[in-house]
Amino acid sequence: MDEFEVDYSLLLESYNNMAQALLSIEDEGWSLLGVQNHIGDAFTLEQLQSLSEKLTEKTDGNPLLKRGFGLRTSYIFGRGVQIDGFSSKRIESLVNSPANQAALFSAEAMIINERSNFTAGQFFILGDNSSKQLQRIPFKEITGWVSDPDNIESIRFIRRSWSRMDINGKSNTVHEWYPVDTYESRIRVATIQNQPVNYSKTMFPFMVNKRAGNPWGVPDCFAAYPWAYAYNEYLKDGSRILKSLSMFAWQLKSKTKTGATTAAATIATPQQAGSTAILGADMELASLPRTSNSVDLGNGKPLAAMVAAALEVSVVALMSDPGTSGAYGVAQTLDIPTTKAMQARQRLWELYLDRVMKFFGQRETIVKWPKMETESSYRMVQSLALAYEAGAIWQDEMRAAVMDELDVHSLHSTPPGQESDQAAEPESIVPRQGNSGAVGSMQDNSNELRDMDN
Repeated sequence: MDEFEVDYSLLLESYNNMAQALLSIEDEGWSLLGVQNHIGDAFTLEQLQSLSEKLTEKTDGNPLLKRGFGLRTSYIFGRGVQIDGFSSKRIESLVNSPANQAALFSAEAMIINERSNFTAGQFFILGDNSSKQLQRIPFKEITGWVSDPDNIESIRFIRRSWSRMDINGKSNTVHEWYPVDTYESRIRVATIQNQPVNYSKTMFPFMVNKRAGNPWGVPDCFAAYPWAYAYNEYLKDGSRILKSLSMFAWQLKSKTKTGATTAAATIATPQQAGSTAILGADMELASLPRTSNSVDLGNGKPLAAMVAAALEVSVVALMSDPGTSGAYGVAQTLDIPTTKAMQARQRLWELYLDRVMKFFGQRETIVKWPKMETESSYRMVQSLALAYEAGAIWQDEMRAAVMDELDVHSLHSTPPGQESDQAAEPESIVPRQGNSGAVGSMQDNSNELRDMDN
């Protein structure tokens, strides 16, 4: 080999191994797009179902994906959702029925359905037109679809295939087509592909991350999984190296082979802590340096940051690790776009709930989402006091909100009364910050916090 020629075989092997880790999603059951039975450059229904099965399994076992899903659902449904403005008692009873609560309206049902968005990109609710009872349909039972001839994104019918068990324990596969709730037509077809169309029920699909020219959604964790897999491999490889290095604590040097053999036998004998090694003049015993041989598993954080970016959450929250640089400020800054992204998902849920409520007969649906971000207790109490002084709320309303915020048990049914010797214009109960300017503050209690401290 020429003196200027370098052997890059080991380096190339390392790069190949890393590339294989990143691209090994092909070995995980993923298939190339547009190879066969394709819709342009998008996923087919069969590919999405295979992908969903893999992602569901990996989400349960991968800490980053599991944590990412938990963060997303805590933003969207962490403080619940409220549906108001029922036009009749019948509609309210339909929403509160056990079957409909289990399928869609309960907190647990919404998290289950949002999990389908996370791993499949869609979920399906089937409603009975007569009883208005809802039923969740697994994505794997969706086996066919019919769209507008001039608009592939507009789905008209969806086929469900499932195994029906009879009273004798025998099962047979049933295929039925259902119209989608957004499809309006006076013309009814009796069969599609020689299979019946059931007009007594209506299918309600919910899809996320759709692309132009594609009728199906894409899983939320689709872009995150390759990086979660790579980060998992990085940690496993780094742990193997650390375990291997931990086997060697000392380095023994000897000028002769006989001396090395004798010393090795001596050192190999189990000794107590603080023992003394007696070696010959031509031998040297030294501890191996830890800094040059150690592996910093924290260097893999950029891989986890890619997972956080794909899931639209903060890497600080995703890893439950504040890091070493201004963790609180960084987390607060990243929380703003995360909140906006989750509010966009809430808007999609509003539209979907409105579709189902119209199916029940509700003309206008009022969906209320509590604020995602929560203020500190003292800031919340100050805000309530300001609202009371400005005349925006009543005293009993402020009292109820303050007691709820401070978790105080009520011992009285009415707010405390004013003191008899109190002036007509009571002093503001809202603390003000002092003013160090030449004119000074216009509030009598501007420096009350300072005076109280003094």
